[in-house]
Amino acid sequence: MTLNNYLHLPESMSLTELSVICGVSKGRLSQLRESTDWPPDLALRVEEATSGALNASSLSDVIARARTA
Repeated sequence: MTLNNYLHLPESMSLTELSVICGVSKGRLSQLRESTDWPPDLALRVEEATSGALNASSLSDVIARARTA
C-alpha cells in the first residue's frame, strides 16, 4: 500500500498528523505519496505511527531485503 492509498482510508490519520508524529515536513511526505523507495528510517517511523497499516517493507526495498535476509 502506498501512502496515497493509506490517506484515502476512512480510519487513516491526515498527512499533517502523520508528518508531526514522524518528525518530517508535510511536503516531504507529500513527495513520497506514490513512492515505494522511501528512506528506511522514515519507512520504519511511518510503520510504527500507523500501527502497521503502512508496512515499511512495502515502502522501502532496503527494509524488505533486510526482513527477508
